[in-house]
Amino acid sequence: MRFAPLTATSTTSTRRHHQKRTNTTTPLKRISQKKNKTSSSFNRRSIITMSSTGGENGEKIQKSDAEWKKSLTAQQFQVLRLKGTEPARTGEYDKFYPSEGHFVCAGCGNALYSAESKFNSGCGWPAFDKCYEGSVSTNIDETFGMRRVEIVCAKCDGHLGHVFENEGFTETAERHCVNSVSVKYVEGECEKKEAKVV
Repeated sequence: MRFAPLTATSTTSTRRHHQKRTNTTTPLKRISQKKNKTSSSFNRRSIITMSSTGGENGEKIQKSDAEWKKSLTAQQFQVLRLKGTEPARTGEYDKFYPSEGHFVCAGCGNALYSAESKFNSGCGWPAFDKCYEGSVSTNIDETFGMRRVEIVCAKCDGHLGHVFENEGFTETAERHCVNSVSVKYVEGECEKKEAKVV
């Protein structure tokens, strides 16, 4: 098969196309470099959003760090907003197993878990085997050299903990390992349906 010789016109067109591609990638590099310079130690987390439903009525709550600090305790801010972890076996709800009622997000009041879904896993943090439908979102968390599934409140993105699968505890095969400081117990039942999150 013969190929037509490269003409001056085609050479110019190729050069222009190359310049156009170069110009479109330059701003992206600048943005990436800027982000790398401004990242804090907590923002170096490698997290990929898997699902986000927005919580009840699909309404998202967005506040600045300054606003969150006014409504949360120092420990709540550390865990809910900076994705910290309370020490094992120290949480208020670790060994708390109510027969009724439910748990809501400590940051925004979004209903998350029924009392019935809580079980004793022995892990040192409150454990739940399912959540209210649409109340919890998940992200892939690749910090500390591990690959885990982070769980957050779907309404305010507050960090709850992580979800683990196929450990054999309950029929749902899910264990939501939740920080006590991330939730609050509320008396009374919630009418929302319950489901697995993964």
